[in-house]
Amino acid sequence: MTAWFGEDDLREAAGESSYQRGRDYVGAVEDVQPTALGVRAVVRGSATYEVWLGRDGGRVVGECGCPFGADGNFCKHCVAVGLVLLAGEPARAAEVDLGAYLRTLDQGELVGLVLEQAERDPALYRKLTLRAAGGTPPVAVLRRQLDEALRARGYLDHQATLDYARRARDMLATIAELVGSGHAAEARPLARSAVEAITAEMATMDDSTGAVVGVCRRAFSLYAKACAAARPNQDKLAGWIFRLKLDGPGWPTLELADFVETLGASGMDTYRALVRGAWQEARPDKVAVVRAMREQLATVDGDLDARVDILAENVPNPKAFLDIATLLRDAGELAGAIRWAERGVEETGDPRVADVLVRSYVDAGRPADAVALRTAALLAAPARPAYANLRATAELCGDWPAAREAALDVLRAAAEAGACADELVGALLDDGEPAQAWQAAEKHGCGDRAWLEVARTRGAAHPAEVLAGWRDAVRRCLRRSGRDAHREAGILLEELRDLSAGCAEEESFHALVAEIRTRYQRRPTLLAELSRRGL
Repeated sequence: MTAWFGEDDLREAAGESSYQRGRDYVGAVEDVQPTALGVRAVVRGSATYEVWLGRDGGRVVGECGCPFGADGNFCKHCVAVGLVLLAGEPARAAEVDLGAYLRTLDQGELVGLVLEQAERDPALYRKLTLRAAGGTPPVAVLRRQLDEALRARGYLDHQATLDYARRARDMLATIAELVGSGHAAEARPLARSAVEAITAEMATMDDSTGAVVGVCRRAFSLYAKACAAARPNQDKLAGWIFRLKLDGPGWPTLELADFVETLGASGMDTYRALVRGAWQEARPDKVAVVRAMREQLATVDGDLDARVDILAENVPNPKAFLDIATLLRDAGELAGAIRWAERGVEETGDPRVADVLVRSYVDAGRPADAVALRTAALLAAPARPAYANLRATAELCGDWPAAREAALDVLRAAAEAGACADELVGALLDDGEPAQAWQAAEKHGCGDRAWLEVARTRGAAHPAEVLAGWRDAVRRCLRRSGRDAHREAGILLEELRDLSAGCAEEESFHALVAEIRTRYQRRPTLLAELSRRGL
């Protein structure tokens, strides 16, 4: 089929991130089939998704069953199908003009075709039922179809869950059509039933891909939209939201903010009273749930102090300090963010809290404190990541040249004290000092991972210097058994072959391979790996 769009159209529809990720999925596209307004295809990755691409005027539009696509986004799978179309063979048979063909049929033939398809396609059947009903939507029929579509019979495996998500999307599309056509009052109870049915079944399915979570979000949003268009009793709505949040699956989150306008002052007061009562009861299994409800209320009310107080109930959990400091930073309250982050670092030592504290120090014009915090972390744990954190912070503050040598002295002292030089070697490599890194490895010794990292750099210009150590690394690798060890040995031997060729040592390399084949002749997996690599 000839594409009706270009790469720029795909990039515009998906955004740069999804477009680039879609390029990696081109090889996973299968079974591309033309439809009246576009194409359908299957994309197989960690999960299998059905994709539809079509025309909307001059634009390319798409639908996909993945969680991101279920939220109405033009996802990476849509991009992949589009790229497959663009890469299609230029000389293809002319497409059949379905419109011209259908216009040749008489009314009876057309009715027969549509009814035949509607018998097999529940979504088409519902659409036709809605249109046939004229001004009065067939709510009873739709409710029966909803109950049938959203009932899970027993545990649903991965594929059955994807089928469930597809049925749910089709049902929600029908309800959305009701809302959009001015029948929100009829759609509202159907949307609520859809939410209740989906959340009730989520514990009985393998939703590892998140497809049903995405559908559930859409159901929440659709119910909020229906309630805004056809206002229910505010107090009853408040009670329903409270019960769903308290006793529902907890994920995805039903956003109270989506219902605030519909709830009004009366509904919000009812909701507050229910949450307050639940907190006073303090059921042990519901403490975290009710705390989250209280925080959501404070967020809706714009009460920053209340949000901090609620989060502080979890102190000394490191995440509580992290959440409070991040919240205050985002609100522009740097002084408060620094106080909480300093306390969090002192009481928990959590590196995530330290990162927030460093950023807050810098934003508050306290670069010396940021560098001092990173220096203290390096002194407490002389390691490559701590050195990298110090470098990044000192570079940001303009203090790196002065701080670098002292930081390296910390790692040198650790190596001299008997620890291996892995951290020092890694830090020097990160600094772009491969010669110094090699000298440190030769002087102090280091583990295989760090030695191979520096040897790869050294061997590019001085292959003869790394041959002996590389052979030793291969032998140590072969002390382990199993596919991973054999694969690793094969990779090392391939690299050693290239290094040996660079210094006329091919003969010694072949002798090593022969020795390995003889010594490990009872390891068929290893021998097969070597043969696969031409060794």
